[in-house]
Amino acid sequence: MRILKVMNSLMKRQFFFVICSLIMGGFTILCNVGLLSTSAVLISRAALHPDVLDLMVLIVGVRFFGIFRGVFRYFERILSHDATFRILSSIRQWFYKNFNENYSEKRKFKTGDIYTKIVTDVDKLREFYLRGLYPLIIAILTGVATGLFIASFSINLAWTYGIGYILTGFILPILIYKLNNNFLEEERKLNKSINLMLLDSLKGIIEINIYPLKNEFAEEFNYLSKRLTHIQKKKNLINIFGTNLNSLMGTILMGLALIIAAPLVINGELEGIYYAMLPLTVIASLEALIPMNMVMYKFKETYESGENIFAVIESSHINNSNEFEKIQNYDLSVKNLSIYDNDTDAFIINNLSFELPYKKKVAIVGVSGSGKSTILKALLGFIKYREGEILIGGEYYKNMSIDDIREAFTAIEQNPYVFNTTIKENLLIAKKEASESEILSLLDKFEILDLIKNNEKGLDTLLGQFGYNISGGEKQRLMLVRALLKPSEILLLDEPTSNLDIELEEKIVKAIHEEIHNKSCIWVTHRLVQMDKFHEIIVLDKGQVMERGTHKELIDNKGMYYKLWNLQNDYLHL
Repeated sequence: MRILKVMNSLMKRQFFFVICSLIMGGFTILCNVGLLSTSAVLISRAALHPDVLDLMVLIVGVRFFGIFRGVFRYFERILSHDATFRILSSIRQWFYKNFNENYSEKRKFKTGDIYTKIVTDVDKLREFYLRGLYPLIIAILTGVATGLFIASFSINLAWTYGIGYILTGFILPILIYKLNNNFLEEERKLNKSINLMLLDSLKGIIEINIYPLKNEFAEEFNYLSKRLTHIQKKKNLINIFGTNLNSLMGTILMGLALIIAAPLVINGELEGIYYAMLPLTVIASLEALIPMNMVMYKFKETYESGENIFAVIESSHINNSNEFEKIQNYDLSVKNLSIYDNDTDAFIINNLSFELPYKKKVAIVGVSGSGKSTILKALLGFIKYREGEILIGGEYYKNMSIDDIREAFTAIEQNPYVFNTTIKENLLIAKKEASESEILSLLDKFEILDLIKNNEKGLDTLLGQFGYNISGGEKQRLMLVRALLKPSEILLLDEPTSNLDIELEEKIVKAIHEEIHNKSCIWVTHRLVQMDKFHEIIVLDKGQVMERGTHKELIDNKGMYYKLWNLQNDYLHL
């Protein structure tokens, strides 16, 4: 596990705080053991009605352990959490130092922003020390110290305690984890599938209404929910079984302590006042084993997060070190492209091929979840593909740098990012040298010049975080203007008019085609507007090409595209 080597190296930098927290944690448990043990001896001694002065040492001992248990617990919490956050800081510094901007996004990150995912994985590593390594070390130290203490009274009892302690704190948690592991993996996959379905439904709410998908969506969602509930019940039963088994083992150990110690008292090898102390010592030491049930889960979580992080740092299916001359020919070719999702064991894109000669326009249509957006991500180098090749200008992607590839494209996502700054600064990101007249001309063409005129600050109007100061339609049109300002040769559009009403959409689609007549374009959409302007339309369903051709050809074929076209027109009453 590479991540363990990294964590070990980073924890050495915080050696002082780690050691101090371990010492405080060990003393906390030992104070608890001492408190119960001393209390047992005190009660047993007091039953013999000795002089009060003979009990003073024991009374002071009980008070000492009671007070310092709280003191050590307080400092243990401070130092362990301080060490944890120091380690987290070191992890973040290590990661961002090694971060590779040219990362090709793995399939496990397909549903979210890569940077958000990485923050989540990095933050998960902080639990490795606090919930994983720290409880393990405390449990070992407590077991050794308690075992040596018991051995001073009875070697046989010490061996019995050691075996029971290892079985309860180390063997049983591993067995419970093994029993639960398959359920945990299935639960993770089901949760991911449900989240994907909800995300698809939110993004494609119009499609669900336009196309007959309501019943299919509801049935699949209910099926996944029932499976998830069933898995969670089984997982909870195993956890309850493990908890009860731990309690049973504690009771058995206490009983064995009484059984083994009884002959020693009878034979005079052990004073009677210590008879109650030994089982209570055993029970008190088991407090250190309470967190052990979670240790295996934290180690697994650390491993998975570590693999994700190393994938980001190291993984890039596009070789960025190769020297390559600037692209001269912008003909795009996709040959037998297949993209596989390891989590669902299914192809997202299966054996896709198409040609996009320079200045030609291709539309990719299909219902939500058919793999349309995945194609654009693959073209931009954000997704690994298992099979096939992508070429631009006759050159294979694998021989080109990611910077050269992405320089050829302008991409608009379904939810383009808006910076928390002015309209002008958001637009100049695409083209720093753009003149104000050029900007205003495009704003006018895309029906958004009123936004400038209606604000006193004009182009210096602040858009707010994520563009919250403007509507979804205004944001989408602004981002279209920004995209068209960029001097690239191939435009990738992913539902660029999804937030517009029908009448405005017609105008904007027409304006886009006018602006990109000298560029290549791949337009992903489920809204079939002015489709006769495309040189080819590819109809996708579950990652496979169902049919392809021009708008007229597909309508004449009366296949899947024809049905989608009629369904949309019926819904919109066209």
